[in-house]
Amino acid sequence: MKNIYFNYEPYSFTTSAFLIGILLTKTLTVDEQDSIGNWLQLVGLTMQTYSSQKSTLDSANTNKNNDDSNIESLKKTIKIIEENLEELSSNKI
Repeated sequence: MKNIYFNYEPYSFTTSAFLIGILLTKTLTVDEQDSIGNWLQLVGLTMQTYSSQKSTLDSANTNKNNDDSNIESLKKTIKIIEENLEELSSNKI
């Protein structure tokens, strides 16, 4: 399915939607057009809402993982600094 719809460049992809819309207006009544149009909008909004929430959660998880990684990196750096300070102070005595 992805190969059929997602290999078109944006202009062709948008034009195909426009042409399908025009063709449907010739065969449907005004009430049918309104009903189908609202249904298609709901499908699109549902997909947008799902992908937006997934993106938000993925971003939050990535940030949490980065925070955990940064904390571990800071702990290692602090340990190295402490070791260097101990070495320096033992050499002075």
